[in-house]
Amino acid sequence: MAPRKTDSLIPLQELDLQIHLLRVQASEKPRQLADVEGKLAHARKNLEAVQAEIKALKLEGAKRELTVKEFDDKVAKITTQSMTARKNDEYQAFQKEISGLMADKTRVEDGLLDIMMQVEEKMKLEKLRQEEQKQAEAGHAAEKKRIEAEVATVNREIEGVLSTRAALQAGIEKEILRVYERVLVAKDDGLALSPVAKYEMIEDVGKVIYWQCGGCGVGLNMQDVNLLMMGKEIQFCRTCSRIMYLKQEPLVPKDVPKPL
Repeated sequence: MAPRKTDSLIPLQELDLQIHLLRVQASEKPRQLADVEGKLAHARKNLEAVQAEIKALKLEGAKRELTVKEFDDKVAKITTQSMTARKNDEYQAFQKEISGLMADKTRVEDGLLDIMMQVEEKMKLEKLRQEEQKQAEAGHAAEKKRIEAEVATVNREIEGVLSTRAALQAGIEKEILRVYERVLVAKDDGLALSPVAKYEMIEDVGKVIYWQCGGCGVGLNMQDVNLLMMGKEIQFCRTCSRIMYLKQEPLVPKDVPKPL
């Protein structure tokens, strides 16, 4: 039997499918970083949160220290004024005001002490969060290095297959190759060729033979099959637009309508 036009494309399709699968593998590798990237982002967020709390507490502490100083200044001023009091009740009024200021100052100082204790505890927590971030960064770096090495290995495999492909395509008729590559570019699964084979089904009338596109499962009529058998021209599937070729072994039929 004379070779069909699609015969030379079958080995090329096998290589292109291999290239496609390798490229998919290479593109999916970085997604494996998602888990460790999530852990690193979480660790950084935790550290930033505790650092923000420390900053806010220190700011509040600074405000309270300023308030304590203001109370001291007021007490000093009123104490000086009390020295000029000529009457006892006037002097007692100054002392009462001083006593009130001192009580307010004590409350502020108690709050300041509480803030200082909170800052101390938060700084301990900050050290833990820093260690967690450090470990997450180390884990991320190791995982990234591993994945980059695996991607490099896959890319070397792709280069090897591309080299074999270049040698193979040199022996294919240019017009056939052009048509094939146009279909290949239009498909996102690396398949420009679609095998066609027959399958048998038992129906009311007995055993019935059908022909089916292996790419999309659409049924073929006998005119399509006869053209494929002659192999003089490239035949395209009317549904998936792939280049069809005859496959010797039977297909496992897909759940599709009967041939048109």
